Amino acid sequence: MLSIVGAILIIGATTAVGLSGVWRMGLRIRSLTGLLTAIETMKSEICDRLTPMPELIEQLTQETSPPVDRFFQRVSEEMATIGLQSFYFIWKAAVDNSPELELTASEKQTLTDLGRSLGRYDTEQQRDALAYAGRRLESDLHRAEEQRRTQGRVHAVLGIVVGVFVVIILL
Repeated sequence: MLSIVGAILIIGATTAVGLSGVWRMGLRIRSLTGLLTAIETMKSEICDRLTPMPELIEQLTQETSPPVDRFFQRVSEEMATIGLQSFYFIWKAAVDNSPELELTASEKQTLTDLGRSLGRYDTEQQRDALAYAGRRLESDLHRAEEQRRTQGRVHAVLGIVVGVFVVIILL
């Protein structure tokens, strides 16, 4: 009886590991989608309405969905130190301290590069920077969706198969 419970626990644990990979893929897709929506909002607010950056960041904190809202919350919290450090360093620190977004190194670099332009140049240059970042993140989103489509089932099934294999070896 105890060996059956152990076998079930092993299979359950390895299945959970496999499914967590699938869940992280989905979270990355949600993050990229949320960031793309935020970039479109930023483009409209900065270039058309001339919204000040602190007000825009606060607005994005309220309007974006998890986990992207936590990224903008980090930026918003540090905006009080804008005189002591530049917006770019605040933005970069928020990118670096947002592991819940599940972004790759190149996606983080795209966001970091965007922070160099925000609030620093005229509206047309900011529009160009936002459009460029949007195109790059959209390309990353398509790759992430393809990766989930091709590798998602593999992660889930592999977790189960590894668990069964370990149980067979142990029995």
